[in-house]
Amino acid sequence: MRVCGAPARLLAGCVVLAACASDPPPPAAWIPPVAAALGDLTAADPLGHAEAPSQPAGGAGAVAVDGSGPAPGADSATAAAVAQGGAGQSGGDQSGGDQRGGASGERSLGLDEVLASVTSRYPPYLSALLERDLAAGRLQSAQGGFDPNLSAKVGGKVQGYYDDATTFQGLLEQPLTTGDTIYGGYRVSEGVLPDYDKNRTQEGGELLLGARLPLLRDRSIDRRRAGLRQAELDLAIAEPVIERARIDFVRAAGRAYYQWVAAGLRVVVAEDLLTLAKRRSADLQRAVQSQLLAPIDVVDNNRLLAQRAVFVARAERQLQQAALELSLFLRGPDDAPIVPESKRLPPGFALPQIRDLDAAQELALASQWRPELRRLDLQRQRAETDLALADNQAWPNVDLIVEATRALGDDPYRDLDRNGLFVGGELKFPVRRREALGRAEQARAQLSRLQLEQRWAYERIANELADARSALGQARAQLQEAERSVALAGEVVAAEERALLLGRSNLLQVQLREAQLADARLLAVDAQLEYCRAHVDYRAALGRDALPQTNEGRTEPGRR
Repeated sequence: MRVCGAPARLLAGCVVLAACASDPPPPAAWIPPVAAALGDLTAADPLGHAEAPSQPAGGAGAVAVDGSGPAPGADSATAAAVAQGGAGQSGGDQSGGDQRGGASGERSLGLDEVLASVTSRYPPYLSALLERDLAAGRLQSAQGGFDPNLSAKVGGKVQGYYDDATTFQGLLEQPLTTGDTIYGGYRVSEGVLPDYDKNRTQEGGELLLGARLPLLRDRSIDRRRAGLRQAELDLAIAEPVIERARIDFVRAAGRAYYQWVAAGLRVVVAEDLLTLAKRRSADLQRAVQSQLLAPIDVVDNNRLLAQRAVFVARAERQLQQAALELSLFLRGPDDAPIVPESKRLPPGFALPQIRDLDAAQELALASQWRPELRRLDLQRQRAETDLALADNQAWPNVDLIVEATRALGDDPYRDLDRNGLFVGGELKFPVRRREALGRAEQARAQLSRLQLEQRWAYERIANELADARSALGQARAQLQEAERSVALAGEVVAAEERALLLGRSNLLQVQLREAQLADARLLAVDAQLEYCRAHVDYRAALGRDALPQTNEGRTEPGRR
């Protein structure tokens, strides 16, 4: 004889709950850890990556950011309910948190490990570091303009009255960083040369020492010195370029890491739901065999099993995608990508803390840390060098030439003095000066453009900071509400289970409440993910990760 109505629901509820009552309560990892300190954020590092909070501020039910349990000071009863996914939760997954996060003996993967891999082995960042070598090579090339030059010249008359005369000259010329040029050498002639030939020397030859001193054009700056100055600026510009790359890559790695953690937590939620349905299956089958429930209840539970298995498969696929994305940043000693295994997932988000700063403080820090501003300033100095060179090239050449000689020997020319001194000048005037005037016009246009870019950079940085701060504030509020939603959903599940035990509800209602709790848990995961992403974006907006060494102890490796 079939038992129906309220007594049937009462007996069925007793069977199901009695089967689950022997299991210990689910671990704290049942619910992804929610922010426990979102009020008084006064960490020593205003932009710390993952520091434990000192005071719970998320209201009742806050749990520690490391997923270890309720935060100190939280209401114990409510915190326990949140940690267990709702008081009296039936059939909870007893190992959801222990399967990941190092409980198996393997150390969980932390963000610092990922960022250390980025700044030491990430190929695009290593490629950016080569900008230093490129700039250093350009600087060495520019310095070569001041290398001494050794020249030799030999020749003679092959036809004419003095066809038996030959001359040889060897000179060592040294350009100076003052724009002057000094030179010295030796020359000798053989045979008979006319007295007007400046190359004729005594039989022993002649030593010479001279200097060319520009008095107008090339006095303050010339092509050599301008090229050297620009190469030095290029080497300095390489640092902001590398810092900008570091900011972008650290930001991308941080977002990929947090996406991986969130994907792992979503798998936990999906597996917990599937485990509930699996544990109910045998109990429901016995209840049907005892004619306490209708067979349709088993069919419905089987439908739920299939549906939740699909959810698990989707969540695992998302976890695989996130792991593959993270592997681009996580690399081994051989520089090959490492796809992190699920067992290296941490038990939850280590929510970072920040110190509240006003807009003026943020802008001051960004002005100090953001590399774009320094890059634009260095580019401005480079354009000013171009302009100075162009203005100088428009002037005529007025050079002073001083040359001293000493003859070796007394034959064959009697009219040559042993010691000679020549002082003279040379004038060259560019008639149309179009090259210099065109270069000056380009340099002035470049300076005007850089001035506009600097103004735009300040405005963009201020806008990015405001947007990042707004995102952090909204994410903080979402965390608190998501925490409250999880706690309330857990209470509703517990109440529905008590109603089932009293015959006032049914398994369908319990399943709906479980789904609502799962939705709340997923919403909490999404809220934590958004907060961590907002924190990563905030650091990027401030330019905090442009520094080679941060408060987390990460240092930039040497050039490879």
